[in-house]
Amino acid sequence: MDLSQFSSKDLIKNKMKLLFSTIVAAALSLSATNAIDPLWEFPGDKDSKTAHDVKLVNDPVMGGQSNSDYKVVDDLLQWDGEVKIVPSLKAPGFANLVTSKSYTDKFPSAEGATHITLVMKTSTPDYQGFKVSVAANTINPQFKCHKADFFVTPGTPVDDAGYYHVQVPYTEFSNNWSSYTGEAIVKCVDDESVCPTEKDKKKIQQLGLWAEGAAGVFNIDLKGFYYETLSTSTSTTSTPVLADGMIPLWTFDGENDHDIKLTNDPVMGGVSTSNYTVTDNKVEWNGSCEVVPSLKAPGFCNLESKKNFDKFPDATGATHITLLLASSTPDYEGFKFSFAANTFNPQFKSFKADFFFKDGVEDEETGFTKISIPFTEFSNNWSSYTGEAIVKCVDDESVCPTEKDKKKIQQLGLWTEGVEGDFNLEILGVYAETIAETMPVKAASCKVQTDLKFSITETSAEVGLPGGSADESLSQAVCCDADFDAYPEPRNFYLDKQLFREISKAGVTTFYDSACGIPVFQAPVGRSFAEFKEDTSEHGWPSFRGEEVIKENVVVGDDGLTIYSACGTKLGTYETDDSGTRACIDLVCIAGNAQ
Repeated sequence: MDLSQFSSKDLIKNKMKLLFSTIVAAALSLSATNAIDPLWEFPGDKDSKTAHDVKLVNDPVMGGQSNSDYKVVDDLLQWDGEVKIVPSLKAPGFANLVTSKSYTDKFPSAEGATHITLVMKTSTPDYQGFKVSVAANTINPQFKCHKADFFVTPGTPVDDAGYYHVQVPYTEFSNNWSSYTGEAIVKCVDDESVCPTEKDKKKIQQLGLWAEGAAGVFNIDLKGFYYETLSTSTSTTSTPVLADGMIPLWTFDGENDHDIKLTNDPVMGGVSTSNYTVTDNKVEWNGSCEVVPSLKAPGFCNLESKKNFDKFPDATGATHITLLLASSTPDYEGFKFSFAANTFNPQFKSFKADFFFKDGVEDEETGFTKISIPFTEFSNNWSSYTGEAIVKCVDDESVCPTEKDKKKIQQLGLWTEGVEGDFNLEILGVYAETIAETMPVKAASCKVQTDLKFSITETSAEVGLPGGSADESLSQAVCCDADFDAYPEPRNFYLDKQLFREISKAGVTTFYDSACGIPVFQAPVGRSFAEFKEDTSEHGWPSFRGEEVIKENVVVGDDGLTIYSACGTKLGTYETDDSGTRACIDLVCIAGNAQ
């Protein structure tokens, strides 16, 4: 993002307010024309078509200690309990409340509906383990039901009686989920075979609530399960995104606020101090990081969102955490940023990374500096004495943030740590952003291999390119000739070479630089062969997504778009579509043999 497009801080604020207010207005509107039909309610009349007996399951295996109980009072089911750690698994267990008959219960047909809606209240809206399940057309409703997470947030619609309407899209449900965590192993958006069908909606046999995968006390006062059809505009799953692609995670203008918690080195006799003020849509944080006398080393100050389990926008697919900051102490070298996700110990198992003002880009009009920290710089294995990574993400992917972590951020924080000195920060906002990493690449000449894969012949550049010569091959011209930097191979060239007949449908294919033979892409990774093929077919060139790029061997040119191998061979360009960033690659440049 180029910050020069903003004329003032007010423009940032207004853009965010407009987007956020549009989303919230849609989310909070419970249109009278929206039909909401009951599936399971709790009337005193047991003969009601929507009345069903209740079965309670409290983590009965592996020594589980979770517990819960329920009662029905005035047509309201009240369910309270606590999910506890299973000692043998060292992980949270579950509590489950379902309709009691696994196979013979009858429910109204929800055919054509888009959402399952829970009308409810809760005294524990911050609990992160709520799930809802629907079983249909299965002889194993406990483990082959369709299950989905749900959350109660400030944007969840509320009716006149004060009940939340938690609207869960059918597209969020999957019947392929982990029996340990309840989380989807395969998502509906990735494989339609795990999604509920219209036949499933028509023949529901069991409904259920779960508290699972997150330790803690929970409460639900449930009026009932319902089904309804909602337009996209009323869905509550949207994440507000600025027009330039930045997703606001934490701002201070009333739209993405979170309460602040300040920690000034409270243990071991630490003497570091700091304080903050919130004015003019920003936080100003001032302090001094001092040496801890007992340790003879600098301590820390920490400013973070107050709740350990706050709800933040989904940052799935983003490549960077971006900070908009100003400072009167830009040379202070102890600044760090952290985010916690999917952890019960956010203070010490958060992901943390250094940041430096010298790496930022200052915007002359706003006076703020944009500092973008790649997610690959974060590690959740760091020293509690210095804050520095013990194990780096580049060395061990087990300490790196995952896409699941980006989806469920629960806490954000700024630190001054490990470096003695006074500090000042003005914080305009924290964002998630997708940025193509750039590296200066000298467009060196190269020579393509003579025995390229995928049946690529020495097609003449004269045939494939405007101004091409009969004396030069298409692959040599596209991949190595600077005179043709602006030209790709012809669209759908991969079809002529029958790429998808040449490669394995069952495994992962490695693609090598056509000149020096280093591996540059692997596919399919994180998706199916059919999805890889469909992506390529839609765009006309082999198309690779983030996990399929062998990052140590692929770099981006000065223009931020052209992709080269580490050898200098031109491979293609980065493009952006509805699914995110895509590497659009010339087959002639990745048909090499390993060298």
